[in-house]
Amino acid sequence: SIRGMFAMAKRGGDTDGEGANGRRQRAKGGGRGHGSVVPIECGGLGSTPTRLGAALWDFAERAPDPAPAAATAPPGSDAGAMASFEEPSPALELRRSQLMAQFRASYAKACDEVLGLEKPPNDSVDRWLLEQLAQSRNGTRSADPMLPHPTIASSSRVLLRELLAEVPLRCPTRAFGQPALEALRTYHGSAKRWLDRVPEGPADLVQAVRELGVWLRESTSQVQGRRKAEDCPFKSKLHELSREGGLSSRFQASVEPLALQVIDLVNRAAETMLSELRRFALSDAPSGEVSLDVGDDLVGSAAVLRYDGDEVRISALHYRKLRTLYSSHNPMPSGSDAVGDWEKAFRRRLYLMARRYITFIGLDPSEDGARGGNMHAAAPESVFAWLKTEFDVGYECFASPLNCYFSTFFSAFPDVDAPFGSRGSFFDVEALPEGSYEVGPPYTEEVLELMARKLLSLLQHGASLALSFFVFVPDWPGAGGLNLMDGPSFAAYRRSRHGGPFALAKGREHHYITGVQFFADAGANAARRYYTVPHGTRVYVLQNDEGAKRWPFSEAHERTLLEKLRPPLPT
Repeated sequence: SIRGMFAMAKRGGDTDGEGANGRRQRAKGGGRGHGSVVPIECGGLGSTPTRLGAALWDFAERAPDPAPAAATAPPGSDAGAMASFEEPSPALELRRSQLMAQFRASYAKACDEVLGLEKPPNDSVDRWLLEQLAQSRNGTRSADPMLPHPTIASSSRVLLRELLAEVPLRCPTRAFGQPALEALRTYHGSAKRWLDRVPEGPADLVQAVRELGVWLRESTSQVQGRRKAEDCPFKSKLHELSREGGLSSRFQASVEPLALQVIDLVNRAAETMLSELRRFALSDAPSGEVSLDVGDDLVGSAAVLRYDGDEVRISALHYRKLRTLYSSHNPMPSGSDAVGDWEKAFRRRLYLMARRYITFIGLDPSEDGARGGNMHAAAPESVFAWLKTEFDVGYECFASPLNCYFSTFFSAFPDVDAPFGSRGSFFDVEALPEGSYEVGPPYTEEVLELMARKLLSLLQHGASLALSFFVFVPDWPGAGGLNLMDGPSFAAYRRSRHGGPFALAKGREHHYITGVQFFADAGANAARRYYTVPHGTRVYVLQNDEGAKRWPFSEAHERTLLEKLRPPLPT
């Protein structure tokens, strides 16, 4: 599912192909090219919507809770789902969203004023947030749920690499021919501007930029008649510029002191935001009630949550899903007064959860959903239904109430997700109960590596239990987490049957559910809900010996799994 925390599909400083930014947008949600127009069958009130016979969600069964045991929950609530984070008030959550918007604006201003960037590197704030959330929070439960490690940029080079990757320009190293020539011209112009920003720019940089300009003037005619990428001098020059020791890395070494100034501003802005949140939480600010308006038409209408001038819109289809999910963990009581209290609590918790994720993603669901969606993409329901039938999968290791298929899952924000079935963060769990799990992490190299190490620990320490994991990750050769899963440490646990360490769904031959599936303009619109994935997706089947005995994985299973990922053809 990347699902869960949401997914990013980007590699640090990556310059491959269409660029990390474009690939990341499309890799995990809301990208170009929706895969199918097979419609969604909404059914009557109380029924679960389906597509080609597969339910869009399955909340019929509940998986056992992992260790550590959850904290004591209030009477009448789902004790297993309650995390030890304190549920915020709507007023505090709204203030968080306002402060986060201010933080993003301050960061953009610093990138402009200090580094001369027209806008921050795409998704760099998201990666900064995700890296914090991927750290274990055991023992730090008093930390802010969204910024548990606000100064992580000082100890990690992730954000620094993102900033430096823009210097002097990200190189699209798969481009060739005229596009590569245009990229080189843009690169050269940017490099000349950067020379004015680098204090006392080294003479060798000045000379290298001058030589690049001469080379461009002399080589422009070579664009004619060359068609193959391997013969393209412009493609070769882009590789030369971006490789280790090339002009880009030499520029970056000179610019790093400026980038560190931005890092310092980020740290100070994050700590200021947390100080304000702590002050606000202690201020006894009045917190009014959340109102809710729900349309009747699942296909075209929206559910609108309102609180103190703030408005959150989600599709009517998703409202049905979230109400069903909440009810499965918090059964509606009898008696008019109790029902009224239940409805009031549901509206408040629905607002808190939706507002948190909208703040985190940085998108406004009242705007066109096609403009974003790099968060929360998921494998299609046909895959989840098949995994449940064939392998008893009933638990998602990276999900949220917005994109989960099953009623129990791990998620990034248990303080607002717990009433909807979250068992906390996957990175906080110390042991898993015997079972079969789906794993779809956020697509950043840092999170992929932390996930791989966590899975290895769980498999090694759970030898007496039957454990099985279906892991969906991008096909990024060389990424640290994937190298680990390909290597000897995982050899005893890999169950792929075609001879390699993983099964591969080829790019543009499989589809996913968009990350903005809950937006009001998506909902039951299949053309907006699904998209064709442009990159390859690896599927690792990892099982210990007991898991392999309980759920044997065959060549036929591997073929069927890849087939379930393919976009269905309209009938």
